[in-house]
Amino acid sequence: MISREASEAIASLWQQLRRLPVRADLWLDLARCYARLGLPWQACYVARQTHRLDPSQLPQLNALALGAWQDTTRGDALLGSIPLTETAELTQRFTECVAHCPGDWLTWLYLARLHEQIGAPKQGHPASGRHALEQAQSLEPIAGETLHWMGVWRLNAHDAQGAVSAFSGLLNVRPVRFGSMMYLGEALLRVGNIAAAEKAFARASGSNNPDFLQTLAARVFAQNYWQEAIEILKKALSLRANSVPLLLALATIQSQVYALADCEDSLRQIQALAPDHPEACLIAAGLKGRMGDAHGHLAALQSALDAGADPLSRLASSVAMTSLYHGALPSAEVAGLHRRLCAPIESSVQETRAFSNARAVGKRLRIAYLTGDIHRQHPVNLFLLPMLLRHDRAQFEVFVYHTGTMHDEYTRQAKACVDGWYEVATLDDAALHRIILADEVDILIDLAGHTASHRLGVFAMRAAPVQASFLGYPHSTGMSRIDWLIGDATVSPTDQAHLFSEGIAQLPDSVFCWAPVDDYPLPPPRPAAAALVFGSFNNAMKLSPRTIALWSSVLQALPDSRLLLKAPSLRDPAVQARFIDLFERHGVARERLMLRGPSALAEMMQEYGEVDIALDPAPYNGGTTTLQALWMGVPVLTLAGDNFVSRMGASFMTALGRPAWVAEHGDAYVAAALNLAQQLGELRLGRAALRAHMLSSTLSDIDHYVRQFQALLQRMWAHHCEGRRERLLPALRAGA
Repeated sequence: MISREASEAIASLWQQLRRLPVRADLWLDLARCYARLGLPWQACYVARQTHRLDPSQLPQLNALALGAWQDTTRGDALLGSIPLTETAELTQRFTECVAHCPGDWLTWLYLARLHEQIGAPKQGHPASGRHALEQAQSLEPIAGETLHWMGVWRLNAHDAQGAVSAFSGLLNVRPVRFGSMMYLGEALLRVGNIAAAEKAFARASGSNNPDFLQTLAARVFAQNYWQEAIEILKKALSLRANSVPLLLALATIQSQVYALADCEDSLRQIQALAPDHPEACLIAAGLKGRMGDAHGHLAALQSALDAGADPLSRLASSVAMTSLYHGALPSAEVAGLHRRLCAPIESSVQETRAFSNARAVGKRLRIAYLTGDIHRQHPVNLFLLPMLLRHDRAQFEVFVYHTGTMHDEYTRQAKACVDGWYEVATLDDAALHRIILADEVDILIDLAGHTASHRLGVFAMRAAPVQASFLGYPHSTGMSRIDWLIGDATVSPTDQAHLFSEGIAQLPDSVFCWAPVDDYPLPPPRPAAAALVFGSFNNAMKLSPRTIALWSSVLQALPDSRLLLKAPSLRDPAVQARFIDLFERHGVARERLMLRGPSALAEMMQEYGEVDIALDPAPYNGGTTTLQALWMGVPVLTLAGDNFVSRMGASFMTALGRPAWVAEHGDAYVAAALNLAQQLGELRLGRAALRAHMLSSTLSDIDHYVRQFQALLQRMWAHHCEGRRERLLPALRAGA
């Protein structure tokens, strides 16, 4: 029970804060009151406000023993991110609080949200959701603060329409609530109102607070508004010149969107202000990769890791990922590197061993995909969405734990066709692990590997009885606690089991199935008299020295041919100059090279109309790009390597029934190119025939593919239920 003195003190402080909301000392006194009353949510919220207004109050705030009060993913943040088990108890406690202290704005706010989570209250209940919301709005210390937090919580709880309703109520509040407008933009994107979202983001960018502008830039960039993000950061720098954090944020975005010259300029400014800044050094290392220098990139990353970087940082995964591009590393060495990099992740956490899931063969399985990449042109989206649309709901209950922040029409399609969708980007690994355990997922499927949005820490803890890696990473992860790598007999053959830390679970055809949800019309045939054009639309880091030497041999064997290269990095003149020089060293004149930067997906697909034969790089084969080329009627030549990433092309051509397009060594590759060149007229008129053949093959039979995938999941579950110890599920062919 709250004493009269405490109640009066809290009411008085809120009353003063309505007049003087920038008084840090008043917020500090309020934090002390809440701490004495044992109300940690309220105390932590008020402590954060105190610190925001006056960072010098940190010692006094720490003296309150509030624990991790600056952690904005705990406490009242849980009113949006995950279901609460103690909702009824909290509601009762806070109802008693406001009964004794009706002037307590913050507790009324929490009550409003708690009642919203409980559902429709009984009529006449004195602390119903509507009543609590009205009370909070009448008492708020800052205009619009109540609806702002209701909107944030709704947005975090996946109620985008409810968030839009809350934030829209703040459009006419003055001064403008820039943070609310930022969240409004995100909510509008999630409901598909893109034009209104862009207006909300533009209004948010009117702020003159450099710290907020940095946050805004990160959020709009996460929604792919990269040009706008750069302009927002430039504005922030005009307000706070020579800010290293702002320059780092700008350089990071510039690197990611391949504005390489601009990124180098930002890095030079950082170097002058903070020599050898570790984050700037990593961005500089990344530029080597953007330039197409995988060897230099890997060396720089490995050096940073060896110099004492945290082995649990994302840097370790960057090393693992970059090693796949290195043309001179033996496959066993790459596999060993992955294991060494993952060992600290697994040793840092306890593995869950007991699960409450019913261990029964034939039951309806609960499967879950963990990914942040269901959006736009991302390969995971291109391959996963057609599967989500076709899963057999009688056999499977399908969940997605979405670790990303970007939402578009593809994200909305995916969300609409699954049984459960959770936005978990703000949760740490431990919190996400708890949620998945509580949901009793049977098979948890990783779609990230070592890519940017990965959550390998969750798999190290083991969040499901069966865990698998699929689709998003073309190599063994190096994690022993991921039970299965889902592949096929070509990319993960049984005689290469020693290269995989996971067990091998083979699909009967190719591990990938191309079934686009969008329409890409075939381009018209190329003129009969036009010169032969080879092409590759793979990113620059795949253009290894081995690849350049191989393709140069093809061009020398066909001296009238040309090569069209298209990659994001090739928008930069310095990158173009580098590759021109590399080809010239192999005797290929610059006039034979056509170098292009990025374009929208639909435009890029039509550019395949300028290509007669596509060339697959080595050792990192094309994945999506190879299937896109085939779909647009372009044959692809590939060189079969000795691990997953270098055998993807062979997998595709095997499923397509085109073994002649797979070479086992360089001379065979050149010979295959010469053979296809002799069929040039037929190839140019045969685009529609190649697409039709692809459609009739297992490479594009998505219904067949999903049935086979689901059958493999059932076999994985039966293997678990039966307690079998072997680490191989070979492909089952028809009739097996």
